[in-house]
Amino acid sequence: MLVGERRRKIIDILESDDRAQVGDLAERFGVSESTIRRDLQILSENGVVERTHGGVLPPSRFEPSFGQKETENRVQKRAIARYAARLVDPGHTVFLDGGTTTLELARALRARNDISVASNSIPIAVELANHPRLILTGGTVKESTLALVGPIAERSIEQMHVDIAFIGMNGVSSTAGFTTPTLEEAATKARMIRAGRVAVVLADSSKLGLVTFAHVAQLDEVDLLVTDEAASASEIEDLRSAGLEVRLSPEGRQAIA
Repeated sequence: MLVGERRRKIIDILESDDRAQVGDLAERFGVSESTIRRDLQILSENGVVERTHGGVLPPSRFEPSFGQKETENRVQKRAIARYAARLVDPGHTVFLDGGTTTLELARALRARNDISVASNSIPIAVELANHPRLILTGGTVKESTLALVGPIAERSIEQMHVDIAFIGMNGVSSTAGFTTPTLEEAATKARMIRAGRVAVVLADSSKLGLVTFAHVAQLDEVDLLVTDEAASASEIEDLRSAGLEVRLSPEGRQAIA
């Protein structure tokens, strides 16, 4: 069984049961307990499940804080951001979604005064406060991501047509498409995808194979996924077979534990 498939089946189990124990999951899938613990750690870091002593609780809308997520997989996120920055040409207008990988992209673009930047992210607005061509949407602040979401943000984005929209995702699956933990954020991200002449999802390899609560888009609604070289070869093959263009950043090869 592929890694992504096993993790999806763990989520399926939790949707029908109140909780699951590490030992029971290891026996069910025929793998070691340490392998299951790594699976649960990845699922927990991405807000899909909540860890307990010796097991895991059903999936919820829980998400780690922005500060917690910023420290996770930082090497991979910076590599993805450096690669994504090379997609931006002089004169481009870009939209940067709220998130830790897009924040790294904002840092990579900070000196680019030859582009215009729109965003729904408070941390990105702070990072680019002195940029001469910065536009910030309105909206409700989502505490876990410090992103502006909801009807006001959606109406702002509806008025925009950008060359490239860079969107972060919590889950990227060859079967379920792109997902995020809350319906409100999913609706805002869907608007971003439609606002871009080119829509690019930035997601580090820990997000591949995950399915979170709220559907954002099908794979064919996005033009490109940029991830890192620690990604599972089988997951990449599944995504490409489903019709999604995937590019791997040539840095950040550290394996995801």
